[in-house]
Amino acid sequence: MLNEFQIDIKLPNSMKTNLLLSLLVVLYSFSVTAQYKEKSQIYYSRYEGLADSNIKVTANIVRLFNNISGNYHYQQTSEIDTLNFNNTITTTGDVVDEIVNLKEYGHGENALSGTINPNSFIGMWYSPIYGEIPFSLIENYPKGTMPFDVLYLHSENKLNHDSTNAPVAEIELTLIYPITNSNNIVGDTIKHIIANGFFGTNFYDKNPDSMLVHFENEYYTNYKDQNAGRPNNGASFNWQKIVNMSVVHNSDYLLCIEYLVYAYTGGAHGMTKISYNNVNLRNGQLLTYEDIFKAGTKDTLSKILTKQLYHDKKIPSNIALTEAGYFVDNIEPNHNFFVTNDGIGFLYNSYEIAPYSTGQTTLLIGYNAIENLIIEDSPIFKISNR
Repeated sequence: MLNEFQIDIKLPNSMKTNLLLSLLVVLYSFSVTAQYKEKSQIYYSRYEGLADSNIKVTANIVRLFNNISGNYHYQQTSEIDTLNFNNTITTTGDVVDEIVNLKEYGHGENALSGTINPNSFIGMWYSPIYGEIPFSLIENYPKGTMPFDVLYLHSENKLNHDSTNAPVAEIELTLIYPITNSNNIVGDTIKHIIANGFFGTNFYDKNPDSMLVHFENEYYTNYKDQNAGRPNNGASFNWQKIVNMSVVHNSDYLLCIEYLVYAYTGGAHGMTKISYNNVNLRNGQLLTYEDIFKAGTKDTLSKILTKQLYHDKKIPSNIALTEAGYFVDNIEPNHNFFVTNDGIGFLYNSYEIAPYSTGQTTLLIGYNAIENLIIEDSPIFKISNR
């Protein structure tokens, strides 16, 4: 957006007009160039292709300047028994000298390395079992998927602009937003769903940039109102707000998106909350727990989740969960779930089933353990029975 400016040079009107037009052309050209460069550094791409010649790979990647995050799913495409696998990996990494290195989340070694742009991702996959395997992926959105744009905002604002050491509020927003035409009813529905999930209810605007700016302004207004009359210095009055998104699944007419919200408003620590939306891409329906699981299966699913927690955390079977530091002895399914090619995950935020020190607890249940619990005509059923 161009800032307002005034020409105070004493020139004839005709010369002023020509100078103003020239300045506008220069500013517009600069703006277009900046947007073009930014587009190659901030984007979401859904890639498909092969690793070696028989391993099908699908990836959902978000690039934010030199930071890369996302996931990739790989599966066997031949009858070779030694490559009989099917898995989804969450990755994070960075770009250095236009070379991207992605690591499996929680691991130190590289999982993928190569060159990336919005249209392709080409490089080497480092398998701990099979060694180095070349891969080549291209951006692709077949039926049952959806393209997205990425909008980014970051700013800071002092509590008192007249004080050098005044506390500061910071906000960072990364919004992943559907790219659709004006007649796409499903796309418009998903825009509303994302606006509610990202900003909160009653916040929707057709222009996503307007929502970001409105949210930013509301945040700073609240910051100043909440701290009015307090000291104008001191780090304890620094605030920070981060809202990020990622695409967990974007295939088979099923979309799963994740929202991560971090907020610090003073005190010992900030709070992080993670939530999900699962959407049927055939009709834009926001899928609930009751849309996925059969009635009367809650107790069975609770036993499966509890068993999975014991397994994941390596808790001895003769120790109750409350003895191991949890608030409950049995893990009941909540409505904060996500869908992948491998199974359905349930995420429990801090203080939900365990203290803050435990962090989020994620339990991914493979489809083989819950396939009899899933409603046959739900969009998840087809994925679970592949």
